Amino acid sequence: MGTLIRTGITVFFLLTSLLPLAATGGTGLSPPNNISETCNSPLNILLSNDDGFNKPGIVALQQALSQAKHRVVLAAPAKNASGSSASITFAPVNVEQVEANIYAISASPATSVVLAVSALYLPGNPPDLVISGINKGANLGPATGISGTVGATTAAIQVINPPIPAIAISTDPLGPNFSEKQNTEHLQRISAFIVKLVDRLLQERCKNGELLPKGLALNINYPPLPPEKIKGIVMKEQGQAPYFKIAYAPSKDDDKIYLPIFKTQSVTNDIAQSDTLAYRQGFITIVPLDGNYTRKGPEMKTLLEPLIVNIQP
Repeated sequence: MGTLIRTGITVFFLLTSLLPLAATGGTGLSPPNNISETCNSPLNILLSNDDGFNKPGIVALQQALSQAKHRVVLAAPAKNASGSSASITFAPVNVEQVEANIYAISASPATSVVLAVSALYLPGNPPDLVISGINKGANLGPATGISGTVGATTAAIQVINPPIPAIAISTDPLGPNFSEKQNTEHLQRISAFIVKLVDRLLQERCKNGELLPKGLALNINYPPLPPEKIKGIVMKEQGQAPYFKIAYAPSKDDDKIYLPIFKTQSVTNDIAQSDTLAYRQGFITIVPLDGNYTRKGPEMKTLLEPLIVNIQP
C-alpha cells in the first residue's frame, strides 16, 4: 500500500509542476534551463517506438533530448510493428546500425528494448530511462494493452531486471486542414514537453534517488491541438470504452487473404476518470502503469474460487 500511495503522490507532484506549461500555450514548452549543479547530470535514455526507427515522431524526440544534452540511443523496429503489445521475438534478430547510436531492429518494440539493454549497452550500465514514441495515434483505454508503444515500456518495467522507469508518449496528427509544417511543429512541441518532464524527473531523483518509483511507467497522450487549446495536464485511469473497432474481411483479389478494417468511434460514456474522455476534451493525459494484469478485489475470490476448487487436477 505504501508503494501505491507514494506512486500517486509522485505523479501528482509531477503533474502539478508541469501544469503551467499547458496554461501558457506554446511559450512554456521550450527546453528547460539548467537545474542545480548536483542535479544537472544528463541521462542515458533509450528511445524506441512501434512505428519504425525513422518515423517523424521518434526523430523529433531524439533531436529534442539530444539538444537537452542527454545521451540518447535510438533502438526501434526496422518497420512498423504497431499492435504488437509487449510481445518478445523468440528467434534470431537482425540489427542494423544505421548511424552512431541509431539501430534498426527486425523485431517487436519490447524486443528492441530488451535487446538494446542487454546487448547494446555495456554490462552493468543500463539506460536510466526508456522512452517510447512519439507514436502516431493515441494509445488510450483498451488500446493501451494492444499498443507496441506501451509494450516497450512494459518490457522495461516487467521483463528487464532491475526494472527501468519508462514513458510512452502518443498523439494523433493534427487534422486534415493542417499543413505538414504544422504537424512537424506539433511533434516538436510534444518533444519539448517530454524534455520538460524528464527535467522534473531529474529533480525527483535528486530528492528521492529515483526518477520514478520502481516498476512504474507513464502512458502519456497529447491531444492533436494547437497549444492555446490544450486545457491542461491530468492524471487519469485507463478507460474501458473502446474508441475504435477492428474487424477483418476477405480481400477482393484473393479469398485466402483477409484485410483489417479499422474504424474510430466517438466515446461519450466511460469510467469517471477515463483517459479517453479527458483526451477528447483537450487534456494531456497521464496514466501510471505497473504492467500487472491481475484483477484484484475480494469479489474475485468469491466469484472464481467456487468454480475451480473442486476440479480434479
